[in-house]
Amino acid sequence: MELKRKLKRWQEEGLIDQVTAEKIQAFEQQQPAPSKLPLLLIIGLIFFSLAVFSFIAANWQMMPAFAKIGLVLLLMWLFYGFGQLAERKQFSRPHIFRLLGLAMFGASIIVTIQTFHLSLSTSVLGWALFLASLAHHFYWKHVAYAIVAFFFGLQILSTSINFIGWVEWLAFVAAAFAWFYFNRASVVTVFSWLLLFGSGLMLWPLVDYENMLWPIWTLFALVGLLFLATLEKEKLLRPFYLGIGGLQLIIYLAIRGEAELTFIDLNLAESIALLVVAAGIFALCFFRFRPLIWLAALGPIGLLLFDDTAIGLAILAELTGLAYLAVAHRRDEPLALGFVYFILVQFVLYFIYAWERLDMSLFFLVGALLLFALSGIAWWINRKKAGVPT
Repeated sequence: MELKRKLKRWQEEGLIDQVTAEKIQAFEQQQPAPSKLPLLLIIGLIFFSLAVFSFIAANWQMMPAFAKIGLVLLLMWLFYGFGQLAERKQFSRPHIFRLLGLAMFGASIIVTIQTFHLSLSTSVLGWALFLASLAHHFYWKHVAYAIVAFFFGLQILSTSINFIGWVEWLAFVAAAFAWFYFNRASVVTVFSWLLLFGSGLMLWPLVDYENMLWPIWTLFALVGLLFLATLEKEKLLRPFYLGIGGLQLIIYLAIRGEAELTFIDLNLAESIALLVVAAGIFALCFFRFRPLIWLAALGPIGLLLFDDTAIGLAILAELTGLAYLAVAHRRDEPLALGFVYFILVQFVLYFIYAWERLDMSLFFLVGALLLFALSGIAWWINRKKAGVPT
């Protein structure tokens, strides 16, 4: 019935004629209908599974160690078998069974570690599930496996803070880079890029060097990925480059305005080097990746951190936000990212410089007036561009 309604609507819109509609309907009627499991069978399987797991839970402590491991592995292969059967017979969703099998794979590792009294404090479990999820995604191409891989990639980064070594770090970068390079899905591109950015932040505990500029260095290094990316990937990642770059500037502004930064020694040579590299980023983006030219605004941060008043950072943040809005509006590009950044800058500046001098009502009044002023300016510019007399 749904197909008939669509065909009728397409005919009314003039997209297809009567002969084409009849051919489409005849073709679809010849296709085999996907088989579905009966409802009673599904309910029976659920209750049977609950009974099996209840029996296992009641007798878990009395079972031998190898029986526990073998049982979990058996369940893992059963779920993978159900997934293969569901794919061949076209019933249910095969990826759900495979995700359950992946969960049993993780459970088998946990049971093995507990049985032989090993430590769970390392990232072995995270690595195993991360690589297994990547393998699932490369083979079966479903977004659910990408989500699981991203989750366990973050888990590796978070649990390896205190003991990560160069070998593990390089292995993680290689896995994330391969995921970025060999996949074309938009979600996977974002996930892998975020993991690569997180791996750059992991240099903080890995390198015996106190440095506040690792996030900026990491973002600059990731610009090199764009040489290996397609135009679609580049367009997809632009908001993430610009958004994280703007967020970094806001965070540095907030930290410099509210803290003394005495716990980290600022390095003048590195700050100058960052400014030089930013100039190179500016030139590269100007000739190759023009929309990302705003990243060069992060270059002076290293030098501006030496100013205890954070006025230089405040001016840089304000000018960057206003310039981005002006250029984006002139080119008829989306303004949402720029407005969010500009509003966040205002909030940070209020908290740093004016919070103790303003009561709550005046604080929100100033913010509202500022937004009304920006809206009025944008409205006036639109009228001028459209040629409407004022």
